[in-house]
Amino acid sequence: FPDVQGEPVGAPAIVGPALGGAVTNYNTPAQPMAVILDIMQIGTVLGWLWLAGALVMTAAFLISNLTFALRLRRVRVPLVGADCPLPVYIADGLPSPCLFGLARPAVYVTEDTAQDPAMLRHILAHEYTHFRHGDHVWNVLRSAALAAHWWNPLVWLAVVLSRRDCELACDEGALKRLGDGERFAYGRTLVALITEKPRPGDLLRCATTMTGGQKSVFDRVTRIARAPKRWLWAAVAAVIAASLACVCAFGQAEKTPDP
Repeated sequence: FPDVQGEPVGAPAIVGPALGGAVTNYNTPAQPMAVILDIMQIGTVLGWLWLAGALVMTAAFLISNLTFALRLRRVRVPLVGADCPLPVYIADGLPSPCLFGLARPAVYVTEDTAQDPAMLRHILAHEYTHFRHGDHVWNVLRSAALAAHWWNPLVWLAVVLSRRDCELACDEGALKRLGDGERFAYGRTLVALITEKPRPGDLLRCATTMTGGQKSVFDRVTRIARAPKRWLWAAVAAVIAASLACVCAFGQAEKTPDP
């Protein structure tokens, strides 16, 4: 076979016979090392991009909460005689009453709500239930999840749904403290505290607000109104299930002995 010259470095040629006695050169494909290096470069770029987004989200979280805390400290006035184990302050300019603070959580209410005894009682029961559930800590963990997975829309959706479930659980806990006699009055308080639709940036704030958008409040009020019927049917179902279990366990006829 004749010598093959002029082949590029790193791409060796395979010389083989062909039909008619001609010589055919088969160039081998590019080495996989180049492909691996390209993948590593893409991974490095994506890593730096994720880190930049995480830092931006963390900075937004810190700025949002620090500015909110400084504003509350500047305008808050202690509410004397409030029936709540936590400190209660009046702070003007709040979109709604809230529980705020990680090391020293406190309840913040507006001037209007502080002057209404029934509404104030509902708000304090709601926010203290937030505290008992540890929702002020869960807000920090949700914000950390958003900072780490800022690129994932499913995580944003999970945080929104988690906050909604948090409010639903808090409504039930507050009504247990207040009693079923306060159920409809509590629903009227929620309707009276309807605010503008929450913004995406509110997800980074660690304040547990009592209310949200109109649709959210409507769903919560509907659940509150239907709760007695739901618990009644649950109790009926439990009684029926217990009765059937007793019949199956003890209701079998005794077998007569064979003669």
